[in-house]
Amino acid sequence: MRRTVVLLGPPASGKGTQAARFSRAHDFLHFDMGGALREAAAGDSPLAEEIRSYTDAGHLVPDEVVRRLIELMFAANRERDIILDGFPRSMEQAELLEHAMSEAGRELTAAVLIGLPEEEIAIRILNRRVCPVCGKAYNLVTMPPKSDEKCDDDGYPLEHRADDTEEVLKERLAVYKEKTRPIIAHYEAVGVLARVDGTAGVNDVGEQIEKVVLDS
Repeated sequence: MRRTVVLLGPPASGKGTQAARFSRAHDFLHFDMGGALREAAAGDSPLAEEIRSYTDAGHLVPDEVVRRLIELMFAANRERDIILDGFPRSMEQAELLEHAMSEAGRELTAAVLIGLPEEEIAIRILNRRVCPVCGKAYNLVTMPPKSDEKCDDDGYPLEHRADDTEEVLKERLAVYKEKTRPIIAHYEAVGVLARVDGTAGVNDVGEQIEKVVLDS
């Protein structure tokens, strides 16, 4: 049976970086819900129109639409190992995912939690900078650019994202605690949760994830 892995963690824990790293190294499909929604919305199908009807109005895409997107992803990748980046984000989505996996004849191999203390989360988010041209992310404390606040790849001045503030961070952490912690408890109860130390370097965290998944 093909492996299905969920990568969990608080804001700024490096889920996207690690999922992309792992997928490249081990030929897993990297499924990022935000990216999948943007890609689907760019099409001309009825599903694309429905997604745009929510996103254009600034509304969250409802779980029913998310369910269809997940089911389509599994159907199109029956022979692929899959790593899901930051999804599910609520118990409702966890139940939705379990149902979709069951319908596709899959089981959850592992749920990997990248642990990070709140003080480290704050350091990472408040010092995060992004290149507006290529999208490459940096951190002025933990992963600074070679040149003073300029992108290593194209030399463009880095920008501070408007939502990387203490106020937004507090809101995101509150949502994480309310919505995601029950998922963590659920996966721990059913015996599929593994914890890795997110304070380690990027390569070290990646090696921890590899050990968990490849030994599962």
